[in-house]
Parts: sequence; C-alpha cells; structure tokens
Amino acid sequence: MRVVTYNIRNIRALDWSSLWWRRRRRLAEVIGSLGADLIAVQEAYRCQSRWLGAHGLRAPEWELVGSEGRNPNGGGEAVPVWSRPAVLRPVSVETRWFGPSPDSPGSRFEGARFPRIVTLAAYETVADAGMVVANLHLDSDDAANRTRSLEQLTGWLASSGVSGPMIVLGDFNAPMVEPGFAALRELGLRSALPPDAGPTSNGFGRRSAEQRQIDHVFVSEHFQVDSARIATEAGYASDHYPVVVDLALDIRRRDPRPGPSSGRG
Repeated sequence: MRVVTYNIRNIRALDWSSLWWRRRRRLAEVIGSLGADLIAVQEAYRCQSRWLGAHGLRAPEWELVGSEGRNPNGGGEAVPVWSRPAVLRPVSVETRWFGPSPDSPGSRFEGARFPRIVTLAAYETVADAGMVVANLHLDSDDAANRTRSLEQLTGWLASSGVSGPMIVLGDFNAPMVEPGFAALRELGLRSALPPDAGPTSNGFGRRSAEQRQIDHVFVSEHFQVDSARIATEAGYASDHYPVVVDLALDIRRRDPRPGPSSGRG
C-alpha cells in the first residue's frame, strides 16, 4: 500500500508565478504519477478538491473524505484524504478542531492565528483489516500549540480504543527534534521517513525560503516500511514536496475493528 502526504498550497496564497491556476495542472500530473493508494493533502479549499476530483482523482476510482474546512462556516483550508476503494474502503470519518472545543467548528488554542484541524478516518482493507488514518496540519507559528495538538490527538486515539493499524501524517510544521513528537512515540508510532531524507518544504525555490523536513508519516507497529522518500521530482507544483511511503500490513497483527465513529466530514 502506498500512502502520500502533500501540502498543495492554498488557493488564496498570492505567490504570483505560483498561483493556483498556473500550477494546478502540474500538481494533478504529479499526484497522478505517484501511484498512491491513499493521498492526504493539506491547505485544500473545497474548490481545489473539486478541481482535483475532476482532473485525476475521479470517482469511482477514488473516494474523498474530510473536505470540511477549518473555519466556523465550514470554509477555508481542509485536510482531505482520497483513497482507492479497490484497496481501502472508508468506514467512518470525522473532523476535529485542535483546542478547547474539538467538536465546535473554528475552535482554536489561545494565541493561534487560525483554527487547526485533523481528519480522522477509519478504513477497511481488502483483507478486512481495520485501519485508522489521521491527516493534520499543525500551527505554523507556535511550538507549544503544536505540542498541545499532538497530545490532544493521541489522547483521542488512545481513548477511542483503537489498537490496530494506525497512520498519522500531514504537515506538522516542525522538524523531528521538537518535543511534541514524543506523544506519538508514546502511542507506539514511529516515523517512516528517515531524518536525513532531506527537506520537504521548498518555498517555490526562493533563496530566502527556509527548507526543512516538516511533513511526516508516522505508522504503528502493524506496518512494515518498505520504502519512504521525498518526491523532489514534483518540483514547484507546490511549496512542499510530497512524501511517498510504501507500507506492508502484517496481517498477523491486524485489528479488524474500525476506529473513530462517524461524525463531521
């Protein structure tokens, strides 16, 4: 099973030479070339998801969950997930807001400029194994809020009783040295991408842009990581490169139970 995480850069970002309408076809080409079974994206407005759904990620070959935006009215940036039903069948999905009121659209931690959300989706594989996927985009400014978010997420996952295969991926806006990642490790998750794999942010190639490895894929012990890489061949279709990970599920360690109950999404 191949999973991908990719920050596609929101449609409202005025980067001029890298405006959405200038790069969207290249982005669709990149996504199509990756051969993913599951692709989690960040910063996607609904119009961007609709466009990608019409240019490569088409139904019924692909199924979309988690298109709800982070704003109180359901608009703004979302963290949707596409999957191939021939490989993964969605069972349930919900959107949660990091902050004091996770079920209240627009909730955020004190000091956060924007709400931050996670899409929690439960899947069944073709082998009838249950799997939970969490796609997130964390605070870009405040390390303490990133830590709070990861602690909140792992608390949700632990309290849900999920003990089977689990993948947490997305734009963490943080290198692996940040203390907040300890919460994921305590839950039994490990990073699929080696720390020396290189930067995942590219800043559209600007010399002034800081390039760091801030996009990650964490997996539970149920998975064997066959390969993990940063797809630099994507170029500047976005200001991030996709992270591509090939996983093998150990059916001896599988848990057929679904994860989070149905909810927003």
